[in-house]
Amino acid sequence: MAEDKPKPAATATENGEADATTKPENGSKQQRKGRDDQKPIEELYDLSKPIPRVEKPNKAEHDAKLDSMNAEFEKLKTQKNKVQEKIEAAMGAGKNTEMGKAKDAMQALRSKKGKLIEEKRSIRAKLDALKAQGDKLVKDKKDAKSTIRFTSVQEIDAEIAKLQRQQETTSMSLNEEKKLIKEMDALKASKEKIKDVKEKDLGLEDVKKQRTIINNLIKDKDKEIDAITKEMDVIGAKMKAMSEKETDKKSSLDGLFKERDKLKKDISALLKAKDNLRDEYRKKQNVWWDYQRAVKAQKKIQYEEEKKKREEERQAYLKKLEEEELKKIPYEEEQALCDYLADYLERTYVNDGAAAEDTKVVAKKEDIVAVKDDPFAGFKPVTKKTEEEYFGKGKGKKKRQRAPKKAEAAGPFVLSVDSFEQFGLIGLNPPTSLEGVPQSIKELREKKEWYKQQPRGSVPTAKDIRKQNEKNAAKLRQDTSASGSSSGGKGGGGGKFTLSSDEFVPLGKGASATVDASSWGQKPAAAAEAPPAAAEET
Repeated sequence: MAEDKPKPAATATENGEADATTKPENGSKQQRKGRDDQKPIEELYDLSKPIPRVEKPNKAEHDAKLDSMNAEFEKLKTQKNKVQEKIEAAMGAGKNTEMGKAKDAMQALRSKKGKLIEEKRSIRAKLDALKAQGDKLVKDKKDAKSTIRFTSVQEIDAEIAKLQRQQETTSMSLNEEKKLIKEMDALKASKEKIKDVKEKDLGLEDVKKQRTIINNLIKDKDKEIDAITKEMDVIGAKMKAMSEKETDKKSSLDGLFKERDKLKKDISALLKAKDNLRDEYRKKQNVWWDYQRAVKAQKKIQYEEEKKKREEERQAYLKKLEEEELKKIPYEEEQALCDYLADYLERTYVNDGAAAEDTKVVAKKEDIVAVKDDPFAGFKPVTKKTEEEYFGKGKGKKKRQRAPKKAEAAGPFVLSVDSFEQFGLIGLNPPTSLEGVPQSIKELREKKEWYKQQPRGSVPTAKDIRKQNEKNAAKLRQDTSASGSSSGGKGGGGGKFTLSSDEFVPLGKGASATVDASSWGQKPAAAAEAPPAAAEET
């Protein structure tokens, strides 16, 4: 408000012409300076202890008191103007005399001074508009800063480079990598917000320059008003000297002068009370602001401590997992996988399931429980050929001769999708025909023995390979969604990439187990004569 401006010259205030709304904004400048050059919060509060609560000052109550004082000021000003009119009326007799000329000059000066005050009010309105514009820019800047973690594009680029390095050098799950990519995208988007904040800073600098120019204009107007006030004081002193010679008017004018002086003192006391009220409210506001800073700083410290504690717990958990992993036999999972695949192929394609059927028959015989005290022990089944009496008449029907069942034709050699993935985890190629099953079983047995001889950490584990496959699949999906289509189709057509192609052997977990894999691993007819590639060892 305009009351925040410091008091003008004593002459302008004592004459009662300066209103309560024409004060420079030193108060607001001091408040802003106090917030810019504020003390460190650690010097004001002990952040290791609970912070005493400070209630926010009631602005509505403060404004109500100011409105009441403004109303009282307008009332005193009106009374003073009436007294001044009486003084002028008493001194207005005989305008052609020296007293009349002095009164005319005084009236001209008053008109000029009133015009300057109106000009000053219009300039003050522009200053208020600039202040509102600056407050809006500060609020927008604060809102923009609250949504970003960094204050410069260089810091954002450094954080993105850090995350990219972490992505390239750290082993992580698919979900963790998605979160990392999402965080990098958010950091790239925040660059625009940094530019917006810088634009608002430029806008604030422009507003500050304009406000400085307007404040200088107001100071110039104050100097002009003070100069006119001094002239009015000189003319008023002459008029008072001339009025002393007029004894008949002296007594009435003295009373009016005293009444006017009393009203001036009341106005000055009221303005001082308003200043004190405003200063007290500002102090309470600053205390509350410091309390808010302390609460935020304490919460930040608590968050950092909790974050550090969580990180320590995470590191301890990872260390525990690593210790448990060291207790295990090296490449135990890979050896078990070799045994499983070899047994599966041997049981399914080499022994033709006979061993499994014998095992089922033995298990069924073992499950039979002998009956004790059987009431039907002496009975035996009755047949048509051996018994003379049989329930039924007439000759029986001739037994039908059934033709022997034809041997079922052997179907195509098929492996499940999971088997392809499991062979890929241990670096072997799955068999593509029934003739290649014995060789695959031999390779699996040899691979198991090979794993037994490898020291821990010398070769990638099945878990590492699975993570790498997931990472490659995620990167492929990302590239496909960004480009819209795959650029390397077989045959140079640039067709759309599809996982259902017969030329693609899925090794991931998301592949369907119902797809016919009989043609996987087989080359097209044009390349059928080329020798097969050797199995890749890891």
